[in-house]
Amino acid sequence: MAEEDMACPVTRGELREELATFEKKLDHRFDAFEQKLEQRFDAFEQKLEQKLEQKLEQKLEQKLDEKLNIWGGALFTRIQQNEEWMVAMEQRLLDELARHVKAFQEATLVQIRVIDDKYADLPGRVARLEGK
Repeated sequence: MAEEDMACPVTRGELREELATFEKKLDHRFDAFEQKLEQRFDAFEQKLEQKLEQKLEQKLEQKLDEKLNIWGGALFTRIQQNEEWMVAMEQRLLDELARHVKAFQEATLVQIRVIDDKYADLPGRVARLEGK
């Protein structure tokens, strides 16, 4: 039968019809292929976006951790410096307070000596008075 079909001459109209049918089938297949390709491309694009987002998130977290370590270290150093400064200031204030207390004590002793000196001869005077 295939040989008979080949032996029969085909008119231009029949050829055009056959080519139009073939073109429609081909267009349909191309459309189906294009849809599958778009679906696969969309799936690939989504996977790629997810991977990129994950990588970006990892990089950002890593950079943030690095910055926090740097800032945290600097802050810790600053706090230690402030603590050292505060300890030195506390010692300075305690030394100054001790000097003031000592000065007050010495001034008080001077005032007490003045009173003691005033009455230092009191026992002798009382003894003389009692003797009379």
